[in-house]
Amino acid sequence: MEKISTPKLSLNEAIIAHLLRQSSPDPLFGLELVRRSSTGKLQLKKGTIYVTLERMEKKGLVLSELETTPPPHIREGDFYIPRRMYQLTSLGQQALTALEEAVAQIPGFLVGS
Repeated sequence: MEKISTPKLSLNEAIIAHLLRQSSPDPLFGLELVRRSSTGKLQLKKGTIYVTLERMEKKGLVLSELETTPPPHIREGDFYIPRRMYQLTSLGQQALTALEEAVAQIPGFLVGS
């Protein structure tokens, strides 16, 4: 049987995967990812996040679906556009874990341990 390789994450994909894992099991919508990414040193712009989320979904790293229930601040009868919610898949989790394990080996590699 052929072994399925874990996809490699770009820096933007890794940041988004990390934010989605932090919120798990709750999915996040795109603008919430923008807000959460703006608090770190590596800030992602809105356009970057949505393009990256689309690429990650095509790779099977995230799942998305439209919100089925309006958020609590929306009153009945108010105009409401459902938000697209994103969640990390098990493949996305595996890819993030593989990246974290590789990064953890860097200090030993640099000092020759």
